[in-house]
Amino acid sequence: MIQRPLTQPPKGFTVWQAADLGVPDRTGRLAWHRTRVEDFTPDGQRVVVGWPMVQLAYVSVHRGDLVYLGAAVPDDAFYVVPCEVVATVLEPQARLVLAPVGNWERMQRREHCRVAVTIAPEELLLLPSEGEPQPLRGLIVDLSAGGVRLRLSQPLRPGDRLALRFALPSATQPISAVAVVRRVAPLERADPPRWDHGCQFERLDRRTEDAIVRFVFQRQRECAKHARAG
Repeated sequence: MIQRPLTQPPKGFTVWQAADLGVPDRTGRLAWHRTRVEDFTPDGQRVVVGWPMVQLAYVSVHRGDLVYLGAAVPDDAFYVVPCEVVATVLEPQARLVLAPVGNWERMQRREHCRVAVTIAPEELLLLPSEGEPQPLRGLIVDLSAGGVRLRLSQPLRPGDRLALRFALPSATQPISAVAVVRRVAPLERADPPRWDHGCQFERLDRRTEDAIVRFVFQRQRECAKHARAG
């Protein structure tokens, strides 16, 4: 079952609880740092966390950066929300003030930043172990340098391999990749029925990975700008 996104912190999210701060590097890979929640507003539009340290130095984040806040809710799951850093405070205690710019999602810790999209692939092929590739029709509904979520009118199986080619506005050439289906889930109340497929890329070359990272960061900056304007 697909989880509905949450616009406010999940039930059970509390002050002083342990949390994780995901900070992307230049390749879009997230490094997770342990911290704790020190305060948040009732509407969840501001969350204050401790500024984590690595080897006696504060983790490198600045005002305007995009980071990810993760928290495990007891007897539930791990939730993650993308945030903009709106303030960095050193005195009297080192803290980061975060403004969520997306929805809280029930998920595993992710190694790459991802962004919601609606992209119709120029080519989408199922690669069977034997026989000819089979063309499919579907949409890419989120994207990261680690993989895609595909929405199809038929369910595939975990382990199936797919060949994709799709265009990005920031890329000079179409993105070509092979991905493996890792998760399959039906879309709630979809008519006609559709299924979401979480897929992991196989061995992206550096040029392709960099093009996806640039696109994801640009789209997230746009989301943060729209959130501030709203």
